[in-house]
Amino acid sequence: MANIRYGKLLDPVSENISLMESMLEGSFGATTGDQRECYKRIHAYCWGLHTLVMDVITALGIENTATRPAVLERFNALNDPIKLTLSNLAAGFDGALTDAQQAIVDYVFESVLSIEHMMTNIWQYSLLTHDMLVYASDEFDGAVLIQRMRSILKQMAPSEPPPKFLVIGDEARLAYAFAELARNVRRHSGAVNASIDTQDFGYRADIIIYDRGKGFRLPDEESAFLPFWQAGADDPGLGLGLYLAKQFIEGSGGRVLLRSAPNRGTVVKVSLDTVP
Repeated sequence: MANIRYGKLLDPVSENISLMESMLEGSFGATTGDQRECYKRIHAYCWGLHTLVMDVITALGIENTATRPAVLERFNALNDPIKLTLSNLAAGFDGALTDAQQAIVDYVFESVLSIEHMMTNIWQYSLLTHDMLVYASDEFDGAVLIQRMRSILKQMAPSEPPPKFLVIGDEARLAYAFAELARNVRRHSGAVNASIDTQDFGYRADIIIYDRGKGFRLPDEESAFLPFWQAGADDPGLGLGLYLAKQFIEGSGGRVLLRSAPNRGTVVKVSLDTVP
């Protein structure tokens, strides 16, 4: 099993701290008094995030995050005000920004969203590690899963809506799984677009996602679904997305297969039980 690259979690937090210090120094243009207070606030919250991440890595451990519920509360208490303050700055509520300042604010906001996603995946991974998840078994419209994927892939809706079919499983977990599959296509494939096809067999539905992107070489068929495994050292994220997707799909009674080849693209097939 691959090891987690802690720098991918810590480095963005450290970079945001440095960027806020540069903003306070006026490196990207003069600031108003209100803007400076915003930068100070973000700087302080980022230091709080740095302390929290170090606590998770060194004292608590990635696998044990979910056993201390206060971790998630602390993270949200730090991260949510950062997002709100950045949004207010971007909207000009605290004064007009220079082009350089706007670019930095946008960059930090995207970084904060990425950190939030990594921490959420760590939390889910910890829940799985300690067998703390309970899966529901409900019936729901499977088209919502496809629509969610298309939204994350930023695809325009086709002329024909997704076919309606009733899936049996945990809607929340499956929605999380499909979001991770779509996010992996966007972040790693390098493809301009991806396609989604559906086949309904009356008792089972196959949902196939494929792209003509750069693809990657797999040591074996299951490698991509191992926690923290990544095709390349420069890949964004922590390598938990596909692992979580597989666990949530299988936890809902489904199956997932992945095939990829360099310069040829990637195909993912998800099979889910449906109501006849």
